[in-house]
Amino acid sequence: MIPTLDIVIFGVYLAVVAAVGVLVSRKEKESDDYFLAGRNLTWWIIGGSMIAANISTHHFIGMSGRAAEIGLAIASFEWMAAIALILYGKFFLPYYLKSRITTMPEFLERRFNDKVRLVYAIISLIGYIVIELAVVLYTGSLAIHSIFGLPLVAGLAILCVIGGGYTIYGGFKSVAYTDIIQVTVLILGGLTVTWLGLQQVGAVTPGYSATVAGGFRAVLDGAPEKFHMVRPWNDPELPWIGVFFGGMWLANIFYWGCNQFITQRTLAAKDVWHGQMGVVFAAFLKLLVPVLVVLPGIIAFRLYNADTGLMRHVCVLEKSDLAFPTLVKQLLPAGFTGLVMAGLMGCVMSHIASMLSASSSIITFDIYKNYVRRDATSRDLIRFGRVTTLLVLVAATVVGFFLRDLKAIFFYIQKYWSIAYPSVCALFLAGFFYKRATARGALIAIIVGPVWALAFTLAESAKLAPAIPFLTRAAIDFVVACVILWIFRERGAIPAQAIIDRSFTPEVAAEMAKVPLWCSFRLWATILLLAVVALFARFF
Repeated sequence: MIPTLDIVIFGVYLAVVAAVGVLVSRKEKESDDYFLAGRNLTWWIIGGSMIAANISTHHFIGMSGRAAEIGLAIASFEWMAAIALILYGKFFLPYYLKSRITTMPEFLERRFNDKVRLVYAIISLIGYIVIELAVVLYTGSLAIHSIFGLPLVAGLAILCVIGGGYTIYGGFKSVAYTDIIQVTVLILGGLTVTWLGLQQVGAVTPGYSATVAGGFRAVLDGAPEKFHMVRPWNDPELPWIGVFFGGMWLANIFYWGCNQFITQRTLAAKDVWHGQMGVVFAAFLKLLVPVLVVLPGIIAFRLYNADTGLMRHVCVLEKSDLAFPTLVKQLLPAGFTGLVMAGLMGCVMSHIASMLSASSSIITFDIYKNYVRRDATSRDLIRFGRVTTLLVLVAATVVGFFLRDLKAIFFYIQKYWSIAYPSVCALFLAGFFYKRATARGALIAIIVGPVWALAFTLAESAKLAPAIPFLTRAAIDFVVACVILWIFRERGAIPAQAIIDRSFTPEVAAEMAKVPLWCSFRLWATILLLAVVALFARFF
């Protein structure tokens, strides 16, 4: 039976988030206000919002569950992402802000043509609804069911009404400002679970103290096989060749540099410095994520594993994806469960809100305004955006209900996004760095690539094709897309639209020159890169 105090804390948190989401957006009048928060976000809001949008129950449920099985290696997704964020801030972001684009497909139209833009818009929408939103709605309702005992349908209803409600009403500004609350509570809740979990491991392991340091040493000594970042080359999930030289790079470049639901925050930056420092802030927070997500999964393995768990006489971990909820139920005192669940639901609602906002932006600008009503006013766009947000939410909820038997949630997301992102990465990289890439080649690559990858994935599932780790297959798909772009390259004079000027305008360059070294993008990016190298070296 869940204590009343936990239920009260959980309910109050949901009410506060909804109220903030409504209040901060009362003065919206233009489409930029609704879809990009008036392009006036500061660095700490950008960085916090990026992480709040990124982390969801597919981390606390899916990634933590995989950590219980394969260990720290799953943190590669987080630490490699930190490097990808720096690359995005250096090479992509300045142009995005200078060109004042609203969506990622819009960049492809400027560089190639409207057909390429439309295809990528459709691919994004399918991914957001079927892969991202549906999974987050399902895993969020699963967490509510696991801890509070509510039916899955009731959990889905709570997430839809709260998370979808303030997004539909307030737009992206509501999303960005509520994200700050979400990420704060998320970090506090995750650290609380890790702290108590380490203390518990230390307390029940002979020869170790019931402290955080003692518990961490007990986990390291008790499960050393869980603390290696590098797995064999033929590992079905994380082969080292795919992590360091293949699909892992593509996944992160796509996610952080070409993906509307993440980049939307940086597109709303008040200037380049705030955008870049927001990206650095998000990258440093990514280094912290394994402490909140991966380490609890390993702790749950040490405590509740059916074969070797130190406390398997008290509780048995029946399913790896329940590692984090099990720690919450077993270790947290009254009041803290409600707080951690608030943080967990906060990141779920943030993810839902971000996906809804991104989907609405793409449908509104890349399809409705571009093909249906070119003369639409700001009021028309906001009205249409609210309607599409509601429709996307309903569609994703229906799909989420049918995912209730899904296993290995985190890798479901990674595997099926890998069908699309190799070709998308090839297009964006070629758009920026290969002037001879043509619209014809881009259109063929972005259609043929995902169709081939989907066909191979289905054939592999039916055992009609050899099993290949999806990170390795993604690297092959990327090479194929690049070959297509090269075959259909421009052989004559380079057209003007192929010249992407990523340099700062004179005004921006003058402002950036005034920034002192201690708060410069270059300094903090260098520190971050050294930190990532040190982490991989320590846990190689």
